Amino acid sequence: MAAVNYTRGVKLVLKVGDGASPEVFTALCTINAERGITFNAQTNDATIPDCSNLDAMAWLAREKVSLSVDVTGGGMAHKQDVKKLWDWFESEDAKNCQIVLDDDTAGNVITFAGAFHLTQFDLTGNRGEKVNSTMTLSSDGAVTATFGANVGGA
Repeated sequence: MAAVNYTRGVKLVLKVGDGASPEVFTALCTINAERGITFNAQTNDATIPDCSNLDAMAWLAREKVSLSVDVTGGGMAHKQDVKKLWDWFESEDAKNCQIVLDDDTAGNVITFAGAFHLTQFDLTGNRGEKVNSTMTLSSDGAVTATFGANVGGA
């Protein structure tokens, strides 16, 4: 049997850069429950007619025109993160981030890196529960991917 080379959910980690030189990346404690990364491709569509039979059903052709990445996360709100998130939300500037599928074996690590805007941030609370937060980050420019040797890298 060949077992799946998996990553535990808590090992999908968003790290935000501090803007210093050299830049230090730190995980947000508020992302302690749910997290995700979505890769998007925008396309332009064109209908390709059949010139030998214009009554025939046409096929749709697509061309990719742009790429973007969205990152989501949330969990119990860590108060020390709220000010950082508020400042980022209010800022016109993107922050450098790393999204890491972490592993104890370096050859299994996958890292996505790029600049991101904090485009959505909320705090919610109900009686008898702790305050929770969710957030969405959207890429600003290119996002790179680095793959460890065991997962397709050099």
